[in-house]
Amino acid sequence: MTGRSIAMMVAGLTLLVGAPAVWLVTQPAETVGDLDAISQDAAPDTRLPDPPGELTPSELAEDPTPEPEVAPPPAEPVRLSIPAIGVDASVDPVGLEDDGGMEIPHDIHRIGWYEPGVEVGSPTGTAVLSGHVDSREQGEGAFFDLRTMEEGEAINVEHADGDVSEWRVVARTVYTKDELPIDEIFTRFGEPRLALITCGGAFDNTERSYEDNVVVYAEPVDGASI
Repeated sequence: MTGRSIAMMVAGLTLLVGAPAVWLVTQPAETVGDLDAISQDAAPDTRLPDPPGELTPSELAEDPTPEPEVAPPPAEPVRLSIPAIGVDASVDPVGLEDDGGMEIPHDIHRIGWYEPGVEVGSPTGTAVLSGHVDSREQGEGAFFDLRTMEEGEAINVEHADGDVSEWRVVARTVYTKDELPIDEIFTRFGEPRLALITCGGAFDNTERSYEDNVVVYAEPVDGASI
């Protein structure tokens, strides 16, 4: 992904919302959990192994080592449940807008899963779900209370094949929009992880958007992916 695309993706997370809500007066702590513990590398170790020695004709004639079986990718997410904050929302696959920004469902009660990225439940990398905090026309969004989530709280994702992946919050924090760690969040590498993103902080009336992003990080229960 180019630097321009990444910058425009951040712009896409500047959700079009209404006037600042009452909750801005009593913001919770900006960070809970251990952010260092869930830090991911943006790219893998790209060093190649040493090449094998020259094979003899008899070795070449032997059956090759069988390829390890590769599990099929998990089915796409269709519903998100977060009991602690009363979320029970449909999930839509989204991509990029024509201007390069990440799509967000127009219905603020629905959640967008970044389909070009990592599948929810993949054995590696971070799957990204994003939603609105609120809207002048539609009221409170699905992620209105995301900023109040605490370490250890449950997140359940229902998949199209009926499976449910279970997650636990390990950290929550707030980034200014220009400091959102895109390379760490939108990564295919590292341990399996879920990132939930919405808007937060003060509302900029000139730009018609909030100044910050709230991000909740979660890991699969028992370290298992589906």
